[in-house]
Amino acid sequence: MDDYEDLRQEIPSYAYISLARRGMERISLDACFLPGCDNEDIKLLEPFKIEESEDDEKITKKIYIKCKKCNRVYILKLETLKKVAKPTKSTNEADSLSLGIVYILDENGKNLGHLGYF
Repeated sequence: MDDYEDLRQEIPSYAYISLARRGMERISLDACFLPGCDNEDIKLLEPFKIEESEDDEKITKKIYIKCKKCNRVYILKLETLKKVAKPTKSTNEADSLSLGIVYILDENGKNLGHLGYF
């Protein structure tokens, strides 16, 4: 497997957007999320770099993606909060629930917003 495929595996297929009291909606992460671009073709998205960090509370991955349609770069920031809720039937810390959050950043690191959960 080459580097491109390795990076592709790091990206969740979908994120879920909260619709307030109406539930959640699933959206594909195989799209360019930069303003003014409507690319939804995975073949035109090229992940090329990943930065990873971890502390006691969360794991953060920043995946840099070049959109070949608008010729710009954006960053999918994936944060996994490790211990959102403790298990009710187990005392094992490994059984704690985690939560993944997706943010979109421009290539300069400016946060363009919270996209959803994975």
